[in-house]
Amino acid sequence: MNKVTPYLFKIANTPKKMLELSYEDLYQIIKPCGLGPAKASNILKLSKMIIEIHNGKVPKNFEELEQLPGVGHKTASVVMSQAFGYPAFAVDTHVHRCMYRWGLSSGRSVVQTEKDAKRLFPKDRWSKLHLQIIFYGREYCPAKNFNPNDCPITTIVGRRSLFK
Repeated sequence: MNKVTPYLFKIANTPKKMLELSYEDLYQIIKPCGLGPAKASNILKLSKMIIEIHNGKVPKNFEELEQLPGVGHKTASVVMSQAFGYPAFAVDTHVHRCMYRWGLSSGRSVVQTEKDAKRLFPKDRWSKLHLQIIFYGREYCPAKNFNPNDCPITTIVGRRSLFK
C-alpha cells in the first residue's frame, strides 16, 4: 500500500509547496518508493513546470502530462483516470504480469497489454479494473514465488491464451 503519497501531500499538496521542500527532505520522504534520487529531482522539476507553464494546475491531457519530467504513459493514465475521471487503463508491472498469466495478452510489451485490455474490457470499467487487477495480483499472483495453484484465475484458465 502506498503510504508515501498521503504523507507527502500532508506536507506539500501543491506544486508551490513541493518547491519549498529541499531536495534532501523530499528524497527522504519518497526514498521508500525506490529510485528516490531521480524521483525527487523529477518532482521538483515538474512542480516548477506546472507553475511556470501550466499556471499551477496539473495538465488535463496525456500530451502535456507526458512532457513533465518523470511522467510516462502509465503515470499519465493514472492521473487522467484517478484525478480527472477520464477512462484510462494504466498498465503497470502487476497488470502486465497478470494479463499475461491469465492468457489475456501476449506479454510482448506494456503497450500491447494496454491495447489488449482496452479491446477486451468495456471503456467504462477501465479506471476501476486496472486497480482491481493490481490488488488482485498483489494478493494472488505475486511476481516472486508465484504458484499458479494459489491464483483462482490461473487455476481455472491455466495458460490458455487468446493469442495462440
